[in-house]
Amino acid sequence: MARREKTPRRLSYRLVAIPGTSNQLVFGIRWQTVLGEDLQKEALRLARKVKATHFVHSDARSPSVGLLIAKGKERRAKTRASLFSAASAFAQMHRHGTHIVALNLPDKSVWIAVIVAGVVQAGGDTVFADAQAAQRALDEALARYAEAQVHGDHRPQLRPFSLQQLAAHTNQQSSLRRAGFSLAMVSPFWWTLLGLFLVYEAWDIGMSYWEERQARIAQELLAAQPEIDPATLWKKAVSAWAKTARTLGEPGLAPLLQQVEAVPTAPGRWKLIEVDCRPQARNCVAKYQRTRLADNRTLHAALPSTWKIDHLDLETANASWTIPGAMAAQPLVLADLPDARSMRQLWEPSWQALRPALQDLTLSPPGQVPITVPNIKLANGLEQPVIKPKEIKLPATRALVINAPLRSLYGLALPRTSEVTQLQMRFMPDTTPGLAASAFVTTLKGTIYVESP
Repeated sequence: MARREKTPRRLSYRLVAIPGTSNQLVFGIRWQTVLGEDLQKEALRLARKVKATHFVHSDARSPSVGLLIAKGKERRAKTRASLFSAASAFAQMHRHGTHIVALNLPDKSVWIAVIVAGVVQAGGDTVFADAQAAQRALDEALARYAEAQVHGDHRPQLRPFSLQQLAAHTNQQSSLRRAGFSLAMVSPFWWTLLGLFLVYEAWDIGMSYWEERQARIAQELLAAQPEIDPATLWKKAVSAWAKTARTLGEPGLAPLLQQVEAVPTAPGRWKLIEVDCRPQARNCVAKYQRTRLADNRTLHAALPSTWKIDHLDLETANASWTIPGAMAAQPLVLADLPDARSMRQLWEPSWQALRPALQDLTLSPPGQVPITVPNIKLANGLEQPVIKPKEIKLPATRALVINAPLRSLYGLALPRTSEVTQLQMRFMPDTTPGLAASAFVTTLKGTIYVESP
């Protein structure tokens, strides 16, 4: 029977002294995402919940927080040495883009960290004692973040990086703060002043056992915390919303205009009043008024047999029909969303050129779309919303209203992400023709889906 290969064990955190000071850099702490309006308060609450001794933020406004369960003298309340997060210092140096560092530490272990837009990623601050395990971890990080820039000295041809550069960014932002006060932080000196040396010795033995047990429990709690990827959750939420939106797609506006243009204006001596089409419902209604020599039979004989005719009274009737399936609205393609630049430089100039042939054109500023905020389920059974990452661009809506002759709309170019909610044409045969005037006065109402600015 083949012997089962053992997986190299991942080491805990590592401390490296900063030359010329009593301070130390901390490598390999656990990073998680906190949610809420007050990130500092939520970070402290999480640190105390998992019995962490120290915590640090990836950035002042970042939801990413690092948790350290210190052992030994680092737990003491009074110590001259300050602790600084190496990953937080590295994140301050690279606030834009994706960066990976693979650095050999003095004890021959390897430190690997992953930073995206200045934020330390969950599981992205790790120390490995085994070189092969470090190689595999680095390969996995490169496969997941293909666009990343890689720094360090673990492999040839990496961007040069050293511990001295990290030491230069040890500041208040990268400093680890204590999560709270506990008896383990009290110096033995105060116990000797109370004259309770023997009691202290017994307490110290008990505390050693208690600390080891609490550290074990804390590690289990940290492992049980869900590691979420906010970007993935938000992309799924946006995709779910996009499935509910319907647009003109590739065919554009022309097939719908042809439907309206083909409506008879005087079938069986009945006079056309208006045509109202609702593409989302795939329905059009033509309203007619009876003239002196017309009756119901002449109207039925003149209109297509597939149309449904409703006589509202003796003088008016509505004729409705279904828009062909080939003209049905298309699903929204997120990749087709025009950004602010393309709207400004491509689409708006085409509308400005057509403006003399229109009566009016109104385009609203970008508005929000009803995207359901993704939630995560907490250990207590409750759900909590996920904060949207800065790099996620949401769709937006711009309401469009146009009044113009029917013929002018044939020259109207719209993005494929446009949705027509209503196309209404009023037949006014007594109108004097002109560039912006016609017997077929049309109102178009719709929405253009764009990328949020």
